[in-house]
Amino acid sequence: MPENTQQLDVSRSFCVMLHDVAPIYASHVARFTQAMAPLVGNAMSAAVVPCWGGESLGYKDRPFLERVRAEYANVLLHGHEHFRPGHRGFVSKIADGKDEMNGLDPAETDRRLAAGQEIFQRWLGQPACGFIAPTYQIGCATPERLAKFGIHYTVGYGQVITSTDQRLPLSTWVWDVSPIRLLCRAGYRLGELQYRFRKKALPCVVLHPLDLERGFLPQIEQTVQRLLHAGRQPVLLESLGYGAKPSPVPA
Repeated sequence: MPENTQQLDVSRSFCVMLHDVAPIYASHVARFTQAMAPLVGNAMSAAVVPCWGGESLGYKDRPFLERVRAEYANVLLHGHEHFRPGHRGFVSKIADGKDEMNGLDPAETDRRLAAGQEIFQRWLGQPACGFIAPTYQIGCATPERLAKFGIHYTVGYGQVITSTDQRLPLSTWVWDVSPIRLLCRAGYRLGELQYRFRKKALPCVVLHPLDLERGFLPQIEQTVQRLLHAGRQPVLLESLGYGAKPSPVPA
């Protein structure tokens, strides 16, 4: 780990992350907050989409964003519009076209990262230090490219990677895999297998607004409760130093 990152005991920790945080899902975000806060407080990360479906955050969204900042201790950049432009590939068909970064060339990737950070600065008070690619498909948004925009770690499905190539393995439960319900159930089962066998990985419970409509909230609550009963405590990646700019190498 980098010098400015604390040592993490993954056997006593886990993290909770809510993806697709956007005004269109304000009621869903509120419902998740209501369900999770009694269990983990505000020790949760909100992955905010700055321009969901092409509609940028603005003044009318300020109350929503203020609630997000108050109720989620960490805020990450989650793509720009979330939806992939142009031709859609195999992953797009499974993920209902939500693999945004897959459809971008380097120049358009840079434009969207810059625009997202500008929106974060304007409406959230500061740019993001962390990034989660929609559907975990990074496309051209490599750690090196993200670092040019002040983003020093990216959260993938199976690991966190910093801009200095430090890595933290994750065991991830995710329900919103696809509109195909069988794949959503498979996402949960795969998380269970990882939790059982990847002992050196940090457990990560990933929530999506559509999990509520698909009836997965009870299973999500049970998963978080089980982690707490096992003696684990919720942690934030940025509290461990992952959002810090890498220290310069002495001359």
